[in-house]
Amino acid sequence: MFRESLPKQQASMFDALWLMPAKMQERLLTSWADTFRQEVFARIPENLFAPLFSEIDSRPNAPINIIMGGEILKGGFGWTDEELAERLEFDLLTRHALGLDEVGQEAPTMRTFYNLRRRVREYAERNGQNLYSDVFASVTDEQLAKFALKTNWQRMDSTQLLSNIAQMNRLELVIATLQKGVRALPPTPKKKWEEEQEAYLSKPAQNICYRLKNEAVEPHLHAVGELLLQLLPQLVDNQADPTVVEVVQRVINDQYQIEADQPIRLKPAKEVRANSVQSPHDPEATYRHKHEQGYQGYVVNLSETCDPTNKVQLITSVQTAANCVDDGQLLADTLDDLAEREVAIDEATVDGGYNGATSEAACRRRKVKLRPTTLRGGQTKEGVFGWDAYDWTLDESGQPVQVSCPQGKRASVQTGSKKGRFLARFDADSCAAGPFFQKECRVQSRRRGPTLNVTLRLIQVAGLRQGMSADNAAVRANVESTVHAFKHPFTGGKLRVRGLIRAHMMACGSVLMVNLRRLHDYLQPNSANELGRQANSTDSSLVLPLNFLFRRGLSHFLAFFPGFQFAPNRNTFTATGRFLPAVGCR
Repeated sequence: MFRESLPKQQASMFDALWLMPAKMQERLLTSWADTFRQEVFARIPENLFAPLFSEIDSRPNAPINIIMGGEILKGGFGWTDEELAERLEFDLLTRHALGLDEVGQEAPTMRTFYNLRRRVREYAERNGQNLYSDVFASVTDEQLAKFALKTNWQRMDSTQLLSNIAQMNRLELVIATLQKGVRALPPTPKKKWEEEQEAYLSKPAQNICYRLKNEAVEPHLHAVGELLLQLLPQLVDNQADPTVVEVVQRVINDQYQIEADQPIRLKPAKEVRANSVQSPHDPEATYRHKHEQGYQGYVVNLSETCDPTNKVQLITSVQTAANCVDDGQLLADTLDDLAEREVAIDEATVDGGYNGATSEAACRRRKVKLRPTTLRGGQTKEGVFGWDAYDWTLDESGQPVQVSCPQGKRASVQTGSKKGRFLARFDADSCAAGPFFQKECRVQSRRRGPTLNVTLRLIQVAGLRQGMSADNAAVRANVESTVHAFKHPFTGGKLRVRGLIRAHMMACGSVLMVNLRRLHDYLQPNSANELGRQANSTDSSLVLPLNFLFRRGLSHFLAFFPGFQFAPNRNTFTATGRFLPAVGCR
């Protein structure tokens, strides 16, 4: 049964904060933990997780805000589960950030964290909705609204995240797949396979391949391929785990050429596609070669505000996908995400990897101006005007209607004989007199007069080149530091998890912590001043006596007086309300 955490009305007399000296209280209340408590923890929408629990009366769930807060901290600091468990029990900053104020208050166990992750993953597999994404969106949208940040101008960048898998050569991959498939069989056929194929099933794949010479690898690849073909129907007949059946089938299709009445044939390495299975333990991880380096895992696209008038810049969207997905598709997904959340965006500053038909079509559909710093594609050869030297006038649908050449001569544009092509015919006399005609100019002499023949795609790219400027590059450069801050918790850019859903859950936690650190840096002076004002507003006639009583262990006496509330503010009591925000409790 789902139950949302109740707001905490006042501090308990057993709060750890009460046991601290005044300086320690001040440091805690101006630390990142207090900012996290106010700007992240207090904003976690617990009701999003209601579908994960039974609707009938039963044992209620553990506090969702504490579990999700712990997950965010885990992703933001790169903690292991063991480190998270230790900090939940013994780290004062972590406990304060998650509202665990009382000394004897127990935190959820790691098993509770595991169960929630499993339910979130299963829910995402069934419904295509990752609840961690919804938490990120809800928290971030509230932060954007509170600090009145302008989101119309944003910048983007993508980065590689490695899955928690070992790099495998082709033989290791097929042997590991065979072993995984055999383990999924029922006991009787499994035992038979282990006895008959002991050479491939008795040791890890890496140990089997370690001592093989190069000339012995290909015969083993053929032999294991034949075994996989024999194993696949047995898995189907025994109703093995569908994910295992799918992995075996994909590895066969990726690595081998199967033809009727023909022996199995190993595909050449260059024919194996980038989206092929990289490990049977994480079939969603793909391969990408970028900057002369190979990556096995996922790609994350980040979009952040960059309006210079903003007091602080926050990441507004995070997309995670297989790393063979093009940046242009990630940009389109980001625009869809922002539109669904009603986050306004009019301009996007990106690098050259984002231009393309997919991203540009998405920008036109969402009425977003794409501002690339560079563009993919070859450069115009020397001595010829680039297409961006021509001034194109487009109608509302993006079709060209008029063009002006570098010499200022104008002509109407008409559709060509083929789809996507356009013609512009200039005045023959004025073009013939021009010093650049038939030299640098792209206008060619034709029977019906000087003609400019161009495709719509060339016109679109020319428009992007015309919008490029040094200012775009300066604005986009700052997103590189955002990417660095995002990947910092993951040593070497490698996650401790596998699978696209879990990778995205970790990415959301890290992004929320990047935003939190920025907000804390911005709020720190204001937070300290507010703390001082609260202390100065306290009735001085009550401060010393109440402090004296508290130090002597008599604070419980005040609980009998309803007019007083505990307010851990410079180790004083006030009747003016609490300084700490309301948090969930049990």
